Amino acid sequence: MPHFFVNSTLILVGIIGLFVISLMLFSYRSNIFVNIYLVIIFILCSIRSVSIGLFEIINTNSILTSRYISPIYLIVVPSLYLYFKSLTKDYERVYKKDLIHFLYPISNLVLNLVQEYFPILKNQSIENIRFISLNVFVLVYMIQSCNVLYNGLWRLDVNKFVEKRHYLLIKNWTLFIFTISSFLFLRILYSIYSEKISGELLRAQNYSFLVVIPWFLIYGKILIHPEILYGYPDLKRRDIETLNQISINDHVWIFNSIHASNLKDTKVCDNIEKRVLPYISDIENFVNKEHPFRNTKFSFPDFAKEINIPKCHIYYIFKYHAIVTFEEYKNYCKIKDALKLIDEGYLNTLTLEGLSSKVGFSSYNLFFTSFKKLTKLAPKEYLNRQNNLNLQNSDIIVFN
Repeated sequence: MPHFFVNSTLILVGIIGLFVISLMLFSYRSNIFVNIYLVIIFILCSIRSVSIGLFEIINTNSILTSRYISPIYLIVVPSLYLYFKSLTKDYERVYKKDLIHFLYPISNLVLNLVQEYFPILKNQSIENIRFISLNVFVLVYMIQSCNVLYNGLWRLDVNKFVEKRHYLLIKNWTLFIFTISSFLFLRILYSIYSEKISGELLRAQNYSFLVVIPWFLIYGKILIHPEILYGYPDLKRRDIETLNQISINDHVWIFNSIHASNLKDTKVCDNIEKRVLPYISDIENFVNKEHPFRNTKFSFPDFAKEINIPKCHIYYIFKYHAIVTFEEYKNYCKIKDALKLIDEGYLNTLTLEGLSSKVGFSSYNLFFTSFKKLTKLAPKEYLNRQNNLNLQNSDIIVFN
């Protein structure tokens, strides 16, 4: 019964893994947590878990657990290193030079096939070399993974990153994955050792039940944390749509991806397009909380400095993802600020001229023009309409 339970759980883990990776692939382009290497890892490990569990139950071998193909699990080792490397270097392409990392797993597959045709190669010396090289291979990539993560991510100062929350999400995710994978790799080494001692094939199948809980933890974390499942930019879009965090974006922002119109913008396009939603969210949150445009001397460089976004990135955002210029956006925000102050009763004690100065306009004429452009009403017409609405509401309350 315990044997059946363990193998059934292995099958379940594999099925959940395939389900999770299928969900993540829907947001593949916007999800920095997902790339081809993570897909390879999840698919190989999931299929292998299902294969081992299923064929242990029916007491037979599958193609994935046979001598010929069993070393395929070694592909996971360099794939994890390349996955971490791609996260720290922020690239999505697969480079030809990276294929060299898969030579050792492939050479093991080739050796298994050659041994079938040349029995002389089935000797203890070669198997000893294989055993030692397997251990060295796994340990070297564990160290390399740790090194690339430490130097490229973990030891960096969070304050140097524009999108701090995004950086912390990646850092915590890599710490979690590296810790879990270290345990899984040590399980492989111990499994190989036990198979070597007992004279079995080196397939790393002993103690397979030890992978169940770590993989449940990985898939559970992915399903519980939507920023990993959907990707941070896509999550930002979902949060904004759900919580209405950006209240004025319908009239200002364009969220669709674009094609840069000149060479200079093309160079920064790929880098910025991934951050459009976080950038816009940061801009709006800063404006709504701090009201920087109440200061008439608050400039574009001041704005970039305060929200910790490069000036060229803000310029790009307003050029390609806004229907207004920065100056028009300032006036737009000032009028929104004025409307909020009116609703809060600011004009009960002060004049429209005072309100104009309060929100940052240098003249009442500019305030008047901007107000009418946004609301389609002159300031006094807007006030009269609001007063009439308030009177109607008060009459309803009295009547009730």
